[in-house]
Amino acid sequence: MMKANSVTESSDPRREDARADRLTFIWVAGFFIAFLIVDILSSMTEVARFRLDVDPAKVAIYEISSVLVILTLYWWIARAVTLATPGQHDWRYVTAIHALAIVVFSAIHIAAMVAIRKLAFLAVYGYPYIFTDSPAREFIYEFRKDTLTYCLIAFFIIFGRQLTQQRRELAAAREDAKKSHRLTLKCGGRSVFVAASDVIWAKSASNYVEVKTPTAQHLARATLGAIERQLSDAGANAARVHRSWIVNRDHISRIEPTGEGDVKIEMTDGAVIPGSRRYRDRLPVDG
Repeated sequence: MMKANSVTESSDPRREDARADRLTFIWVAGFFIAFLIVDILSSMTEVARFRLDVDPAKVAIYEISSVLVILTLYWWIARAVTLATPGQHDWRYVTAIHALAIVVFSAIHIAAMVAIRKLAFLAVYGYPYIFTDSPAREFIYEFRKDTLTYCLIAFFIIFGRQLTQQRRELAAAREDAKKSHRLTLKCGGRSVFVAASDVIWAKSASNYVEVKTPTAQHLARATLGAIERQLSDAGANAARVHRSWIVNRDHISRIEPTGEGDVKIEMTDGAVIPGSRRYRDRLPVDG
């Protein structure tokens, strides 16, 4: 029973998303800190260029207070993405949830940012920070920027979760290859399982890989390296013979030299595949 519970917990998508969000936060924080440094330096350059009477410390307070609050609210955005994930929930629901979340995000960002600035001004200068004489104007000004910031962070979160899911699926496919000696191919919206011994050749095709068997030809969303690792895990007698090609050595019918160490490889299905001298040692010597 304990083992079953541990498996369930390890495969809990909420836990997986939380792990992905923590990693994504590091990237988001790095991005905003880099932006913060560039923005402060650019502002100081503008002050010097136009001989403006602006205290660089105030510029730093303005920018740091904003970024600090944004990073704190990262988890609010992650929660909103969980509640309404594009592609998983109805678009009208997604739009409504994120529209409301953006308003709340902006309101908290402005209020907290101003509070931090007031405290910083009292501590550094001894007098209060005045945010604006027109709250409506400044809210609209900040809201425009906050909307873009929210959308950018939400994109990072969604992308981070998808990347983590892809890595998890690749790991699961390799584990399955070791146990069942078959490949798991993502073809469109379905998974296709192919016996590793049936694979005749595989060819890189941009963001896809063509996988040929005696009965079919599959176009899988994968890298050639990922297919090569699955074949190796499955125990197939496969080898990379070109940067864009993998062949099953059990399906080679003839190897013909073309000069300068390159070869032509004829397969049992009639395909003629280029073999690079870089990978010549992976082919039968007497082929």
